[in-house]
Amino acid sequence: MQAEDVMSHPVITVQEYDSIRTAAGTLAEHGFTAAPVIDWDGILVGIVTEADLIRDAIPHDPRTTEHHLHMPSGAPPTLVSQVMTKKVRTAVPGTDCADIAKTMLSHHLRAVPVVQNRVVVGIVTRRDLMRGLARDDPVIRAEVRRNLDRYGGFDKWSVRDGAVVIIDPVGDIAARHVAHALALAAPGTRQVQVIERRAQPSPPPARITVRGSREEDPCESRKSSAKERLPAMRPIRSKKWPGR
Repeated sequence: MQAEDVMSHPVITVQEYDSIRTAAGTLAEHGFTAAPVIDWDGILVGIVTEADLIRDAIPHDPRTTEHHLHMPSGAPPTLVSQVMTKKVRTAVPGTDCADIAKTMLSHHLRAVPVVQNRVVVGIVTRRDLMRGLARDDPVIRAEVRRNLDRYGGFDKWSVRDGAVVIIDPVGDIAARHVAHALALAAPGTRQVQVIERRAQPSPPPARITVRGSREEDPCESRKSSAKERLPAMRPIRSKKWPGR
């Protein structure tokens, strides 16, 4: 799963010379926690978050006695350029979402802009990653089907709780690697297993039940039938000779 699969676009941006009030209204209106900051040419120059906008922007209420001695030392910031973060961690459309998630967690980020030639083309937020994890199995199955149909050769697979199991009908190791990669490319896929189709074992020989009381081996049954077909043997009487 790559950035272009889950990113939000087009992107809501603010300009570096916008007022803090304008930027705060933009974030509040769209429900965003951060927005890329661009210059007049549309080039990314920073990012501004909710925390940046509210920091030192709300004065203390004089009715609160514990703050009456803490008077502001200077004028509060008024422009986005005064509060934005200038060193921005970005991604490109082909960046692996696993790397984006790692970056977010390592640097406590809520959003990562996606840029191409320094122009913002999208943004990946934590909510976007969560939306990908929350995709239903039928949606993932349809995406896996589209990806595998482009390659061909795989017609049996299943999806359960985001885990994909694919049956390899020909036992081709290279094809299994390709199928594994195509299934992982489907947003929402959490795990992929490609297994080789094996021949089914032949069933054991049937056993014959006699009168419902016991089971006999077929060979023993044939022996019994042969004995029954033999003619009955008559006893041989000794012949009496004359004079004896």
